[in-house]
Amino acid sequence: MERHTEVKAEDDFKAKSADHLLTDLSAPQQQAGVDVQGNITVADIGGVNRAKRHQSRSIIELLSQKTVSKDAKSTIKAYNLIKNQLNWRGNLAIPPASFLEAATAVFKNETDIALELPLFSALNFTAAHLLYLNAGIDFSNQIIKSDIWTIILAESGSAKTFANTVFEKAIDIKNFFDSGIQSAAKFIEEFQRHNNGFWIRDEFAQLLKAMKTQPYLEELKEYLLKIYDNKTIMRKTLNREVIVENPALVLLGLNVYSTYLTNVSLEDILDGFAQRFNYVIAQPDPERPDLSVALYPFKVLKDTIRKSWKKINFPRQDKKYILGPGATKSFEESFYNYASIEASKLPASFLRRTLFKSLKYALIYHVILGKGNKKEIDTEDISWAMRIVLLHISDIKDILKNYGFSELEKTIQKVENLKKKLALQGKPMKTRDIISNVKEIRSVPEAKAILEIIYQT
Repeated sequence: MERHTEVKAEDDFKAKSADHLLTDLSAPQQQAGVDVQGNITVADIGGVNRAKRHQSRSIIELLSQKTVSKDAKSTIKAYNLIKNQLNWRGNLAIPPASFLEAATAVFKNETDIALELPLFSALNFTAAHLLYLNAGIDFSNQIIKSDIWTIILAESGSAKTFANTVFEKAIDIKNFFDSGIQSAAKFIEEFQRHNNGFWIRDEFAQLLKAMKTQPYLEELKEYLLKIYDNKTIMRKTLNREVIVENPALVLLGLNVYSTYLTNVSLEDILDGFAQRFNYVIAQPDPERPDLSVALYPFKVLKDTIRKSWKKINFPRQDKKYILGPGATKSFEESFYNYASIEASKLPASFLRRTLFKSLKYALIYHVILGKGNKKEIDTEDISWAMRIVLLHISDIKDILKNYGFSELEKTIQKVENLKKKLALQGKPMKTRDIISNVKEIRSVPEAKAILEIIYQT
């Protein structure tokens, strides 16, 4: 008798919701609320796996035979190619037949550029236009805007600037913000004229470093924090007073990955300011290695993106949306699932801020999915938003790992194990115990810092 797996869903969108995404990607089924009715047993799974191994061996044996037909070899080769093309991590965040799909597909077909570049350029250009239109979600007496801040990290020669130039030429964005600002004073004057603007800044790490070392930029961090929180900015000089109310900005920073790690310290990356950014690592594509395409067809790329952009059903000016009850529930369930899965791997503040950004992305996806005239942000929008947030969480984990964060975790685990061992002996753990038994800890201040982390968690 044929076996079936039943999945119970609370509404039509449940199968697409972000908690099910979590199930597919990392969480146990029970954790995401999926009810499997006991039809599949451990024995069944073992039998399926044995069958797969047997069939895999049969295919290898078939290919080794001289009599195998060219059609058979071509079919297997084609299947393998299709399978590889589905492996890019960004696919899970791209709705079919959408602007995002058109933008990434043309770059995949015509260039060897990492696909994170066109994907996040497309998202940021969409966000910028929605900000220009003053669209937002009315939620709990606050307006959630599409003012995402993204830093794309890619190695030198990865065509970061080229990819963005294609979008700039293809899309008529009305609110570009001057990217060449060299002082806090000039920044706020320019920003007053281009509030709700789109700021693309290359070599962004250099700017972050200059904000800490150059007096003429020291106020810029304060201004940016207020812009992120949409709080009124005031600046008084001898000649004039600058006031910017309800400030907002879509920010796209570009940087060489290795240079970013050099110029931005671990202390900086864990600071609340740095946590405002969505981090993206543009990863080389093994299917399209560097130098596999000699010339990029600029006109083909530009025309394809322009044509797809014009199909987006953008809302009217000042359109305000609301979170539907399904969307609210989906966000809460996904939040708790992510928190339980990732809590031990990321700082809590980083995780909370990143997850909250899914509401901004939900607004962007709502429009990309062709629902610009529908008032309610729904479960589907939250689902797609959580998928893009998953990429950000994955990349910030990789960035922290490059700062030695994974080694820190191992050290903390060693101290916790020592604490348990001493507790079994009825002894309290002291700083000298840590220094004597954990080689990575070399001083009393270091031991106290680790203890502070342990007792906080």
